[in-house]
Amino acid sequence: APSDIPFSNQLNTRIPWVAVLFTGFFPAVSEEMQFRAFAIPFLRKITRSWPLALALAAFNWGFLHSAYPNEPFFIRGVEVGVGGIIVGIVMLRFGILATLMWHYSVDALYTAFLLLRSPNHYLMISGGASAGIMLIPLVVALVAYAASGTFTEEHPVTNASEGISRVSGERRGPTPDLLPDYQPLSRRKMLAALCLVVIFAGLSFIKVYHLGEDTKLGTTRSQAMRAADDFLKSRAVDPTAYRSVAWLESNVDALAARYFLERLSVPQTDRILRRASQPLLWEVRFFQPLQKEEHLVFVDATNGKVFDSRHLLDEDAPGASLSTPQAIALGEKAVAERGYNLSGFVLQSSQATQRKAREDYTLVWQAKPGDPRNVADALYRLQVDIAGNQVTGFSRGYKLPEKWTRELQATKLANSGLWGISILLAAGLIAGGVWLLVRQVRKGDIRWLSALKVAIVLVMILMLEELNVLPSISRSYDTSISLSAFRLEMGVSFLAAVIGGGALLWLAVALATSLYPQSWQVLQKASRRIWRRDAIIALVVALAVSSGLERLLGLYANHFHAYVPVSFSAPSSAFDAGSPGVGIFFRAVLSGVAAAAALGILIYGVCWGWRRRAWWFWLGIALLLVALGPADAHSYAEFALGWLDRFIPLLVTVAILVLFFRDNPLAYVATAFCSVVAGPLLDLFSQPVAFYRWNGALLALLTALVLLWLFLPGSPGGTGNDVPQAGSA
Repeated sequence: APSDIPFSNQLNTRIPWVAVLFTGFFPAVSEEMQFRAFAIPFLRKITRSWPLALALAAFNWGFLHSAYPNEPFFIRGVEVGVGGIIVGIVMLRFGILATLMWHYSVDALYTAFLLLRSPNHYLMISGGASAGIMLIPLVVALVAYAASGTFTEEHPVTNASEGISRVSGERRGPTPDLLPDYQPLSRRKMLAALCLVVIFAGLSFIKVYHLGEDTKLGTTRSQAMRAADDFLKSRAVDPTAYRSVAWLESNVDALAARYFLERLSVPQTDRILRRASQPLLWEVRFFQPLQKEEHLVFVDATNGKVFDSRHLLDEDAPGASLSTPQAIALGEKAVAERGYNLSGFVLQSSQATQRKAREDYTLVWQAKPGDPRNVADALYRLQVDIAGNQVTGFSRGYKLPEKWTRELQATKLANSGLWGISILLAAGLIAGGVWLLVRQVRKGDIRWLSALKVAIVLVMILMLEELNVLPSISRSYDTSISLSAFRLEMGVSFLAAVIGGGALLWLAVALATSLYPQSWQVLQKASRRIWRRDAIIALVVALAVSSGLERLLGLYANHFHAYVPVSFSAPSSAFDAGSPGVGIFFRAVLSGVAAAAALGILIYGVCWGWRRRAWWFWLGIALLLVALGPADAHSYAEFALGWLDRFIPLLVTVAILVLFFRDNPLAYVATAFCSVVAGPLLDLFSQPVAFYRWNGALLALLTALVLLWLFLPGSPGGTGNDVPQAGSA
């Protein structure tokens, strides 16, 4: 294991010992609670074996530490796992407090090593006090022993001594499934729904200009890779000697776009950006395992032509050492080959870098004043990278004013406060969800087995979705490690994502269905028939309002483009998958369940707090209203206009939920599913390439099958047998 000092930056603060406290506290509390206090009893309940539960929890914890560089790669997991068994035995014998103290002391001590070794007395004493704070319980225990002759209290520490008692008698099962007592929408609300659909559907035809307007995919991944292969062959490079991977890459400089939008309209900004570069590219990477040298070929996603390329060389690779005039001449030739006339540019800089066996150059030309691509103090530049006697890279971009950049990227006290409020709000929501879960578990209202069946189906869909993006997974491969190690890392990450995602889905479904037992009836035709009409109305209203509101907010953003973020209109990132239509469908199914469950939990918590007028309810509302504003705002106008841009959709969403969704589980599930499908479905059909239109047709077919299953008429007298009854759960 290589020597490393990973915590030096954390200690480079005004109060360095705070990092010692945090590094000791956070891992101790999080890991001991997860892998000891929870995991061992939980696994014991499943496996019915203390030794097996102890080993599984220990080595699970151990191998999560195997990301540190070691050889062989698994040795860290083995040694920490063995230590985990010992720590688990300590917890079983002496309680969780003992392992918490041990874990804190270890992590705090090695974080404080730099402080302890410092000749500065303040650093030395503060580091020692922070790392040795767990000696305080030892001192207290010694004093207690001297006073009473014992380390522990006489009466046993049991649930009864803490005032907690288990439910006596047989385990209470969940409430049996009954047909829901549902009140249909009134005629007045149906008329209001019709009016909203007509109004917002009309608003959806309003023309709103977006950055990247009408950017379409004129080429597929395979076509882009063939174009890249042909390009390398034209440069006397054999593409078959490399492994290759391709993915979609947005080529819009967000910082430059922000600068332009503060001074120009949205259409003007879009024209400037298009004149400067191409907004959407296929990036094709050619690489060899354990080799520094790579080729990157950028293919214009709209027309399939090679836009540019980059050759990455090892710093020690041999090459020529050109003089500055020779390098400039080579750079001028490269610029001319790409269609630029240097009479409108001035050479801004020519930086030479001496390598071990060659000399490299970085040449920068800047557009002269009056160039239409310049905007105020933002100057258009061309950069040529030369390694030895070959051009290895060409890029276009803007040199933005440093003062403006510093002010935009500066983090002020108000920004930190807004981020803190957002984090506090998120932590409060998570804590509330955990509290509700514990409450429902203690009440015995959770159908673990039924929820597990749903989660297993969702996990299978999650696995298929992850497999669908395999064609672009090598984009993150670091060639400094072996390909087998990368594949192992990706495999472990895949399993972790599937297992972790599946566990979260299981908990979300279990908690939501315990709060709304009638939601299980979504799986039964007879109950869906009761909700069907109103669910369709709610779905249509939601889609129409969403489309119309998007256009209104687009007009709002176009008018206040200097303060409100303007979206870039481009194909969805899901188009990068092996089959975009199937990938979007999988994502929609997962979202249909997960989003509906999360929203249901949130609504339950809000209603529960509202009925009791709880203090935390009003605190949460206050935090939410503040957190709606953009945390990176740098002016009152930017904060206020950004706040309004988020508040209006929130207000409209709440109104629609109260008026039309109400207690209709089918409406929530169907709308969550369709909201993910709607936009990408239209995008797929609007693409000029048949591959994407066929994926659109496939997505439309799969969507139709789901909607038919959700809204297919059922027998009024049917009871359905899709969901296990209370006793079997």
